[in-house]
Amino acid sequence: PWATVMLSDMGAEVIKVEDPATGGEPGRTVHGLFNVGDSIDTYLETMNRNKKSCTLHLKSKEGQEVFYRLAKKADVVVHNWRIGVAEKLGVGYETIHKVNPRIVYASASGYGSQGPDAHDGVYDILGQARGGFMWSNSINEPQVTYHANGALGDQMGGIALFQGILLGLLARNRHGVGQHVETSQLGGQLTLQALSINGYLINGDLAQRGQPRASGNPLFGIYRCSDEKWIALGCVQFDRYMPGALKAFEATHLAKDPMLATLQTRQEHAKQIAEIFNRIFASRPREEWIARLKKEGVLCSPVQDYSDVAKDPQNLANGYIAELDHPKRGKIREIGVTTRLSETPGRARSVAPLLGAHTDELLREAGYTSEEIAGLRARKVI
Repeated sequence: PWATVMLSDMGAEVIKVEDPATGGEPGRTVHGLFNVGDSIDTYLETMNRNKKSCTLHLKSKEGQEVFYRLAKKADVVVHNWRIGVAEKLGVGYETIHKVNPRIVYASASGYGSQGPDAHDGVYDILGQARGGFMWSNSINEPQVTYHANGALGDQMGGIALFQGILLGLLARNRHGVGQHVETSQLGGQLTLQALSINGYLINGDLAQRGQPRASGNPLFGIYRCSDEKWIALGCVQFDRYMPGALKAFEATHLAKDPMLATLQTRQEHAKQIAEIFNRIFASRPREEWIARLKKEGVLCSPVQDYSDVAKDPQNLANGYIAELDHPKRGKIREIGVTTRLSETPGRARSVAPLLGAHTDELLREAGYTSEEIAGLRARKVI
């Protein structure tokens, strides 16, 4: 669903096809997993803004015929069913390609269309587990934990599918034919971690739980300040940034400390160096450290929670947080479009639709009369 949100943000008309017999997509019924009380359903809103909802019972022959009519005028068909489900419903790639040879048919599975587990289903926690992200993100913990709560498996799979759709459309514009675009949550996880996983594939480099590698660069890490807030340093080039850091620390005498002389000595004395840096940062509040370090050109950032992110002046200045009109809550805010196009900018335009809100409108555009639409509704096709 995130892939089609990204398309809709850039102006695409996205039709969300939902089964009226089941109450629509599962996201309409998992409110309790993400919210409490009468708050707005965060999942539904995040994954469905700007979209139009069309109810359609695809297990019926009539429902499939309606889908074919919609697909005939479409540029893209997208789904994230398990392998084989689309074919069972009569809307697989080969069928839709015959209906519309120019269609870009995009599908996202759990683990890819090939292999022994191709037909298995997946949710975010499973994608993170299978792709190694959960292990990697817990390497310094006593046990594996599900740290990445931002649905990184789901989101990265959606971003990969979005990329594939755009490439499919570009290829169609150049060569005149559509094609099947495939990706998976597992594939998205591997892409996300290519730098880390290649460390193992190329060099056999595999960290061991409970044995964190000694860092040879204390300027690349996180530290707690005197106000219990955290700061991150991101200076990959130690020798370039260390003089400025020591000046900010008011500890230029450490420039002559043999422990800091070379990468090897920094690795050998990593624990002692970490203790020194921890004491330094514990002596002042975070905002003071950020001001001091930035003055000396040292790359740093506050470690922010979501309340900090919501009021971060960088996010506000760049339009990364959008404001929308919600029928129950009035003005609401959510993450907006973070890619800027100078001539054709995207934007979050509308909140998630009610189930079937656009069914009649979309079917009329597809050529159905009011009487035909009423008949489809009476037969529970829509």
